[in-house]
Amino acid sequence: MHAATAPERHPLRLAGLVAGGVVLVVALAAAVLFLWLRTYAPLSSVGAGSFAPGPGLAADVEPVTGSGGKPVFIPVYRQGRPFDTAFTIHNTGRFAVDVIGLAAQQGTPQLHAVGLLATDSPAANADPEHLHPFERFRLNRGDNAIVVARWRLDCSKRTSEVFADALLLRYSYLSMFTRTERVELPFAVTLRCSR
Repeated sequence: MHAATAPERHPLRLAGLVAGGVVLVVALAAAVLFLWLRTYAPLSSVGAGSFAPGPGLAADVEPVTGSGGKPVFIPVYRQGRPFDTAFTIHNTGRFAVDVIGLAAQQGTPQLHAVGLLATDSPAANADPEHLHPFERFRLNRGDNAIVVARWRLDCSKRTSEVFADALLLRYSYLSMFTRTERVELPFAVTLRCSR
């Protein structure tokens, strides 16, 4: 009786299987990396540094139980007059980012951010003498920058109180990704309208 011999494998077939496996693993790793980079969210303002209200502040309420630990800025409402707040933004990520500006804000039309401004003050300060038009800027890994958010106030609608404690910021990174990130502020702006 003859013992059956296993057919010999061709060396190119084995090399093709190995190469195919390597290509599959590399493609899977590239897809995972690409998806991670698309959801990259490096900007933070909470705990990044100082913050301050601009002129027209009616009250600055220290954190109270149930406020989430944030101070509350209550601006004086004057029709057509905006309210400015300065805060420090921090790049907590691994890559440098270019901060482009605000994205379309969601929320109530009575209180929302309508623009960003730059300041030449070394500390968070929304004093009009130090404000300049906002220009796109680069924020390297671990760096901080002070920006000023301009808030539009509108008490023409029947509302008693609205607040905002976050901004939608646009940024780009690695020369190929542009994202919008919801950045929590270390304070809340509350608009109180009298009826």
